[in-house]
Amino acid sequence: MSVLKTGLRAGAVALSLTALSLAGCASHLESTGGGSPLARQVTASEHCGLTAPGLLYLTGVDQVQALAGLPEQTVSLASAAELDFSREHLAIVALGQQNTGGHGVTLVGSEQVGDELRLEVAVSRPQPGGMVIQVMTTPCTVLAVTANGWRELMVHGENMNPMRRSR
Repeated sequence: MSVLKTGLRAGAVALSLTALSLAGCASHLESTGGGSPLARQVTASEHCGLTAPGLLYLTGVDQVQALAGLPEQTVSLASAAELDFSREHLAIVALGQQNTGGHGVTLVGSEQVGDELRLEVAVSRPQPGGMVIQVMTTPCTVLAVTANGWRELMVHGENMNPMRRSR
C-alpha cells in the first residue's frame, strides 16, 4: 500500500511541476502569435523637441497628428502615421533636454511577461572628458509596439530610470 501511495505522490508532483513549467512558458513571450516582434524601432533622433524625459503612448493617428502639430516637436512622424493601429501602437521614449550632443536611445529588445510588455533600451551618453558639441538636444526613439495582450508597459535600460505606463 505504501508503494502505491509513494507512486501516486510522485506522479502528482511530476504533474504539478509540468503544469507550472507550461504556465511559465505561456506567460513569457518574445513575439506576437503571428511571429511579429513585440516592438520595433521606427525612428530615433537627437532633436525630438520633447524637453522632459518620459514615455508617450499613442494609440491612433489622431494622437500622432496632434503631437506632430506641436511647435517644439521636430522628429519625423510621417511613417508612424501609416501604421495599422489595430495591430501596433507607438511608444516614444524621450531622454529630455540635454546640453550637449552625443545622447541617444535605441531599442535593444522586448519581451512580454504576464501582462507586462518590457522594452529594453540602450542609452548612449558622451564619454566623460570627451569632446562634444555644445548644443541643446532632446533625444528620443519612436517604437512601434504590439497593441494587444498586455496592460503595463515598462521601458528600462542601463543609465536610465525605468519608465512605466498603464493602459
